[in-house]
Amino acid sequence: MFTAASFHVGDRVTIHTGQSGPQSIATVERYSHDGRCMILSDGSEWRSDGRRQWGFRGSYYKGPVVEPAQPGDEDHIGKRRAIGALRKFADSLNMDTPLSAEALRRILDVVEREKAALGKDGQ
Repeated sequence: MFTAASFHVGDRVTIHTGQSGPQSIATVERYSHDGRCMILSDGSEWRSDGRRQWGFRGSYYKGPVVEPAQPGDEDHIGKRRAIGALRKFADSLNMDTPLSAEALRRILDVVEREKAALGKDGQ
């Protein structure tokens, strides 16, 4: 468990969810309430130890936590967001889409090239 001393104003931190890992990256902007509340650059407020969001009204909390940013967090977050955007894009596709058949074919060609490259590397 991290203590308030683990986070300083200006530190890059990662907000982690229990199941999905790194969710977003922010910076510690300031502390309030005599150092008990940490305010991040995304506007969210957390206990100074990063264990739960400030002002949560419940006796049981299992949710996101703040941890020091680690190498690889940005890549994980970028991949997660790209997958979400692709899923949203693909989910909205139907025969009434404004995209031309040629544009859809170009997108599919890129996907097929990437899949083929993975097959060659043995991954």
